[in-house]
Amino acid sequence: MKSCMTSDRNIRPAVLALILVCQGSLIAGQDYQWWNRKHRWDGTTPWNQYLIPSPAYMGPNALPVPEVRNGGLPLEGFFELGLDGHFSNGDRTGNGYTRLFVPLFSPRVGLSVSFIPLEVYRTDTMTRDLRRSREYDGMGTSLGDLYFSTLIHLVRERGALPDILLGVNLKTASGTNFHAARHTDSPGYYFDLSAGKSFTPEGGILTSLRAYAMVGFYVYQTSLVNYMQNDAFLYGAGVDLIFSTLKLEQQLGGYTGYLDIGDSPLVYRLCFHWDAGPKAGFRLRFQHGFIDFPYTSLRISTLIKL
Repeated sequence: MKSCMTSDRNIRPAVLALILVCQGSLIAGQDYQWWNRKHRWDGTTPWNQYLIPSPAYMGPNALPVPEVRNGGLPLEGFFELGLDGHFSNGDRTGNGYTRLFVPLFSPRVGLSVSFIPLEVYRTDTMTRDLRRSREYDGMGTSLGDLYFSTLIHLVRERGALPDILLGVNLKTASGTNFHAARHTDSPGYYFDLSAGKSFTPEGGILTSLRAYAMVGFYVYQTSLVNYMQNDAFLYGAGVDLIFSTLKLEQQLGGYTGYLDIGDSPLVYRLCFHWDAGPKAGFRLRFQHGFIDFPYTSLRISTLIKL
């Protein structure tokens, strides 16, 4: 009996210590005292002034490099549904991806709408603190931003003239979890002008080759008092190899912001597009960030032609 009582006395302090540790972790995660100490909060400056609104210090879907367009416009509408995986040293993110394209008024005008319905992420402590995130456990789910694009085919390829396409694009503030550095919680817009020309090689299995380039102007709002928006030069170029039912795309794209806070991302994209028939297609896209975009990404998607 004495032995049992002695054992019980030894267990109680250990259980009490465990409860206190758990309570301390929960309180730290709720009242942000841990964040105040970690980032030396001065007691008056709003916490959002400590976050860095740039692609280098946020989640992969916060300020991605826009699509590099090839000067042409799809001839028919489609709906794309896919899954993304983004990988970096301290961040693992997965998300759904949806995109709808429909022609408007004529074959020379189209509307594109893209949206990330759900993002699931996990970051380590070092990445959390580097981004000054206020999410204690560094993991959770968020909603993505909604993008609207109006595409106008200004010039059709003819003789020496290339295809020329104008894009007018709007980024909404629908993304959530700004406190965790996942999305910017602010609107943005960009204009892009792309030109592309196709070439038909003689012989071989290659149906055609298309070269293209894009320039534009990208603007997004920030939470910074001294710099309420960031203006960036947008650019990109690529080459498409088209076979009978397969298309291989290789692209470089990025933008250069003027705040110099990790706001000049550059990415490489490799995309395989398989035309599976008159109503369906499949895409596999690989993306690697070289500058200010610390992610390697993979997307698998299916297209339903409308």
